Amino acid sequence: MLSEFSVKKPFTVVVAVIMVLVLGFISFTHMTPNLMPNIDFPYVIVTTAYPGASPEKVESSVTKPLEQALSTTAGMKNITSTSSENFSMVMLEFNQNINMDSVMINVNNTVSSVSSSFDDTVGTPSMMKLNPDMMAVMMASVDVDGMDSYEVSEFVQNTVVPEFERIDGIASVTATGLVEEQLQIKLDQGKIDALNDKILKNVDEELSKAEDEIQSGKKKLKDQRTDFESQSEEQKQKLVDASSQLEDGKTELQSAIDKIGMTKQQLEDAVSKAEETKETLSGQLETAQDMRDQMAEAGLDTTEIDGQIKLLQDGITQADTGITQAKQGIQAYDALDTLKEQEKELESGKITLTQKLTEASVQLTNAEGKLEEAEQQFEEQREEAYQNTGLDGVITVDMIQKMLQAENFSMPAGYLSEGNAQYLIKVGDEFADETEIKDLLLFSTGVDGVGDIYLKDVAEVSWADNAGETYAKINGNDGILLSFEKSSTASTTEATDAVHTAMDSLMENNPDLHITALMDQGVYIDIIIKSVLDNLLYGGILAIIVLLLFLKTFKPTLIIATSIPISLLFAMVLMYFSGVTLNIISLSGLALGVGMLVDNSIVVIENIYRLRNLGVNKRKAAVQGAKQVAGAITSSTLTTICVFLPIVFTDGLTRQLFADMGLTIAYSLVASLFVALTLVPTMSSTILNKADEKKHPWFDAVVNVYEKLLRFCLRKKVYVLSFTIILLILSGVLVVRMGTAFMPDVDSTQMSATLTMPDDSDKEDTYQMSDTFMERALEIEDVQTVGAMQAGNIMGMGTSDPGEMTFYILLDEDKKHTNKEVAKMLEEKTADLNCEVDIAASTMDMSMLGGSGIELVIHGTDLDQMAQISKDMTGILEGVEGTTDITNGLEDASAEVRVIVNKNKAMEYGLTVAQVYQAVSGAISTETNATTLSADDADYPVIILNDSDVTRSNLGNYELEGTKDQKDVTVKLSDIASIEEAESPLSISHDNQTRTMTVSALVDEDHNIGLVSRDVEKQLDDYELPSGYTVTLSGENETINQSLSDLVLMIGAAVLFIYLIMVAQFQSLVSPFIVLFTLPLAFTGGLLALVMTGSELSVVAMLGFLVLAGIVVNNGIVFVDYTNQLRLDGMEKKEALVQTGRTRIRPILMTAMTTVLAMSTMAIGVGTGSEMTQPLAIVVIGGLTYATLLTLFVVPCIYDLLRRKDLKPIVIEDEEQKHETEGNVL
Repeated sequence: MLSEFSVKKPFTVVVAVIMVLVLGFISFTHMTPNLMPNIDFPYVIVTTAYPGASPEKVESSVTKPLEQALSTTAGMKNITSTSSENFSMVMLEFNQNINMDSVMINVNNTVSSVSSSFDDTVGTPSMMKLNPDMMAVMMASVDVDGMDSYEVSEFVQNTVVPEFERIDGIASVTATGLVEEQLQIKLDQGKIDALNDKILKNVDEELSKAEDEIQSGKKKLKDQRTDFESQSEEQKQKLVDASSQLEDGKTELQSAIDKIGMTKQQLEDAVSKAEETKETLSGQLETAQDMRDQMAEAGLDTTEIDGQIKLLQDGITQADTGITQAKQGIQAYDALDTLKEQEKELESGKITLTQKLTEASVQLTNAEGKLEEAEQQFEEQREEAYQNTGLDGVITVDMIQKMLQAENFSMPAGYLSEGNAQYLIKVGDEFADETEIKDLLLFSTGVDGVGDIYLKDVAEVSWADNAGETYAKINGNDGILLSFEKSSTASTTEATDAVHTAMDSLMENNPDLHITALMDQGVYIDIIIKSVLDNLLYGGILAIIVLLLFLKTFKPTLIIATSIPISLLFAMVLMYFSGVTLNIISLSGLALGVGMLVDNSIVVIENIYRLRNLGVNKRKAAVQGAKQVAGAITSSTLTTICVFLPIVFTDGLTRQLFADMGLTIAYSLVASLFVALTLVPTMSSTILNKADEKKHPWFDAVVNVYEKLLRFCLRKKVYVLSFTIILLILSGVLVVRMGTAFMPDVDSTQMSATLTMPDDSDKEDTYQMSDTFMERALEIEDVQTVGAMQAGNIMGMGTSDPGEMTFYILLDEDKKHTNKEVAKMLEEKTADLNCEVDIAASTMDMSMLGGSGIELVIHGTDLDQMAQISKDMTGILEGVEGTTDITNGLEDASAEVRVIVNKNKAMEYGLTVAQVYQAVSGAISTETNATTLSADDADYPVIILNDSDVTRSNLGNYELEGTKDQKDVTVKLSDIASIEEAESPLSISHDNQTRTMTVSALVDEDHNIGLVSRDVEKQLDDYELPSGYTVTLSGENETINQSLSDLVLMIGAAVLFIYLIMVAQFQSLVSPFIVLFTLPLAFTGGLLALVMTGSELSVVAMLGFLVLAGIVVNNGIVFVDYTNQLRLDGMEKKEALVQTGRTRIRPILMTAMTTVLAMSTMAIGVGTGSEMTQPLAIVVIGGLTYATLLTLFVVPCIYDLLRRKDLKPIVIEDEEQKHETEGNVL
């Protein structure tokens, strides 16, 4: 046995105790403090952007395909979705304890396969796991004396934020309210018009030249026509003259021929004869002359011969004349033939000339026609040239955006190897400053006087900021709000402590700098943990005082008191190695267990004390005293521990929230059992030298009165039992009428509020109203700091509502009023403001885990029908007392203008629906994010502004550029599309792929969520729904019912385990039932305690009943066990019951009072955050007090009714005929 070993080897026990103390201290200092246990949210969210799409389009094109594909994911429990304008969100809920890393891989694969079929305009889906670390752990305000908003922004961005970002454990720091700069590019129509004028002037000159050329061509053609006609007449006249001359020549020649009277042949013959005669005469003449010469020489008379010679000469002359005349006749004939040939040629020339003149005339006519056509085309294209010459259609937002993106480019192209060296080839260079952007070459016109066109030639490039669109103030002064998120592995308190250290360092180095924490989970955790530890300490002290009062001696009190810190540190060791963190739940378990830690030690020390009074020496008394009750305290410890065993069969928040409490209580009780069986006997064998029992006259009087009452109750058992049953039923009815809640409201020093302006308010109205709200909030006594923010988004993609403002309110740590009271005062001070104020009494309220208010979820298909049901549900909620802030989503329906494109008409102009969308989107957008300028160690967005003149009324007149008949044309939007105004729901929700619509309402402070939900259920029962439509009641009440159901099952299973353990202890199937009757007594006391304190039946209160089930049976076990022992020793039943009552009343009262008083500070609500576990303490104290008192009367009565037979010991005979009494009964 442990007790015997401990007494024999005390130093071994001492060493073990020292090891426990050391390990416990190390474990405590290394445990991560958090507000709540590590809660694993088995949720995956898939978000997809679909720019320009309506909720219906998002639903059909994105949400439904994703839902259908993801619904088959292994381990999925539920799938919900929301389809909003431009956006789809699908949330997947999985079973607890599933491997979320594997889930993410499966979801990613599924989403990738589905998204490949999406339109190009649909964005890439993104996935994330829900993580509590996504929430900010701290919000802080920053302001600097003597600095304006610009200087503060620069200081925070360059000095403060980098300092915080270097802190280990801080994942990100987000600054809200910074004055952010951007480079704005605004197309300057004046500059564009000036360039247009230059280009137009050049075009005019070119057109004038072209026109001059056409006119010159026309003149030349006209002159050529005149010359042609003149030359044509001249040539014709020449032909006429030539013909006339030929006719005259022919007439003259014919006349001459006619005079000759001879034919050409005759003339030729005559010539031939005349030539022959001439030749003869010439011969005769020559002979005659020779003769004359001879006669002359001879002196003869030559007269006769001279006469003959003369005759011969005359004959020759006549022959010549005849020849000449004949030849002339022949020539006349030849000339006549020539003239005839010329006449033929002349006629042929006439024909040729006529053809050529005709061809030339046709060419001139064609040239004139072409010139006229060119002139016509010139006139037609003149206007088009003027239209197309301008830069308005060339210099566009889209063109500049693409140019900036293309030029602001730098990317490694790869490596180039030369020998053993490698060179990185980097292509491009990003813009260095705004000058480079201004000097960006857009294009070259090639026009004289215009040349290259740069961005500065067509646009104004300037710096701008969002100072007028950002609101962030602290106590009325301009400032910056910082939001801190911790890394997933960091401790909240360590992270926030490091932030505070950095704050102090920054403010020490900058006296004008003021940083104030508006919301700090770390501080709140420290406050809560300190409060719980204080309650734990106070409880331990009170328990020790109770022991001292009962025992009236210091030594046994010291022994028992020593067991408290050792058991706690032992439990810390077990908590550390099992991964349990320091949080409000686990520490509450320790605080709850403090009173029970001494129970085992009390039983052991009381038994040892009894044996010492019987004369047993201290060592034997220590061993025997522990050994005799070892079985009883072990079973009682197991009954308390086993009530938390069924928690493993639950899931969801119930298990994640309260598993730590069960483990810490179990660890502390196991530790106390070990201490009671080892350290207590060891110390008793050393310290308890004297055995004189102290007198307790007042307690002896109480025992005597108790004996009389017990004997009376044994005689009136039926009345006693009837009274307890009636009281149980009555208390249950009273509590049910009080209603239910999920978590109690928790007080803190931090509050928040949201201010919502009317729809027709502008941002100036919002800012002015916010200033007024802040002034009035600061007038409240306990309000220390008020920070307000509304992030103006210079990028034009902010999600904040310009009519909403968020306030963080920090209260004094020693505040005189509760958060609810401060919230009430704030509501009264702002009641006359023309705005809606929603105040969250605490930013640390744990009830948010269970949702809030009432939700009626409508399931169906047709949105119009669901909208009608939604209106009916709104009427139902309005008729239920206690509901407030009723919303159904219909009042927030967005007005929209639908452009329904006629595809056939659009295609006539070469336009598709997508092209129409792009054109309209570009026309109505006011800003376009072009690129980013990195300069001066900062990144600045480069924005292109667009002064759009498109309004809802003139949208149909917007002209789109298209093509028709291979020509560029413009067409009005109204010519190719119908434009309709309609209302569309802001979002369409699905629950397991079925459309849903939610009507929600909050419950005011004067009513209970559970009771109001019951009234709503009654109204729903009388409502007739159309076929195919259902309405389910959801919200906080659903979470409450689910958690309460889980706890009821846990209590039922716990009762079963308790019974089985007692069967093993008593070796009887009947005796455990006697003890189990203490449970209704305990529940009655717990219910009555809730009624008396005005507490609601919350999940925490139900957990108190679970704890109670394991505690109260201990007294019954002790009572029944001792009664059985007395009866086995031969005592009569009723006397045994009375004697047991007298003997065991002191340890029963001691154990009960130590537990009750240990939890009293928790029940009273000492310390900040005690509201969280207050219902549990109330239930345990009420139940244990009531059950303890009535156990002393009711258990004997039940025992007397059920155990009518005498008890007999179980005798086992061995080979030597010996027997052994087990002390158990059948």
